[in-house]
Amino acid sequence: IVMLSLCCGSRQNPDFDPTDLDDLCFENIIEDDECEDSLPILPMAVSESNVQSAPGSSGNRKKSKISVLWKKKNLSLKEHQLRFTGGETLDSNILDLDSPAQFFFQIFPKEVIKYISEQTNLYIVAKDPSNAFSISEIDIQQFIGIVYIMSLVHLPRVTKHSNNCISTTLIKETMPVNTFEKIRQFLHFNDNSQMLPRSHPDHDRLYKIRPVILKLNESSQKIALEKYLCVDEQICSTKARHNLKRYNAKKPNKWGYKILVLCGVSGFAYNFEVETGAENIVDQVNQI
Repeated sequence: IVMLSLCCGSRQNPDFDPTDLDDLCFENIIEDDECEDSLPILPMAVSESNVQSAPGSSGNRKKSKISVLWKKKNLSLKEHQLRFTGGETLDSNILDLDSPAQFFFQIFPKEVIKYISEQTNLYIVAKDPSNAFSISEIDIQQFIGIVYIMSLVHLPRVTKHSNNCISTTLIKETMPVNTFEKIRQFLHFNDNSQMLPRSHPDHDRLYKIRPVILKLNESSQKIALEKYLCVDEQICSTKARHNLKRYNAKKPNKWGYKILVLCGVSGFAYNFEVETGAENIVDQVNQI
């Protein structure tokens, strides 16, 4: 989430604070008065051959909407099919960790920090070959730590954390504000030269942070799932101007990036994906 805010936020914003599937046509509902006690209804996909186009359509006819037939079906399962077979305790490699820093590097491996450092330096050289400024892995670690503290200690401006009157001591002693601003200016997570154009069918709107998303999910999925899970949406608040920014009046932070998260009752996130609009559409009916 922090990486998404950093990547898509404007570096010139002095107020920086690091804190649908296509509509389906549900027609031809099949009802059976004799099956009122049946369990929830499942959709049955209709093959494309059964989807008829509108009369008088030409060769350049529009793609027909997917039609779904609903049938009532008994979903009763046997007890052994519903029994939880996973482990209810965390893996030993998690329980044996001694400090919060060790847990952080378990989810956010040092190899990712090294990758971020390399991509950032690559961008600096591509931007200006004569620029002697370079960023080390320690700089990236300190930068992430500072951003984390800023998300907890709210001040009007980033520079206020290094102010002589109301500074945040830990931030002020860790990194000069000018160095922080330079890292924020050049921070990159992927090679821009390899990014596909928007017109390309395989264009990824999250290309610039995709490697970090994949690695975080990979690390989180190494931890055993809990018995009770839930998939819900989360808003990562932002002041950035971006086409992925969404509005949800029911959330405490109403404007931000919408993230779908798989969580356990403990609050741990096992998987997440940022909602990117049309790219999240499931094309095949049999995958619904």
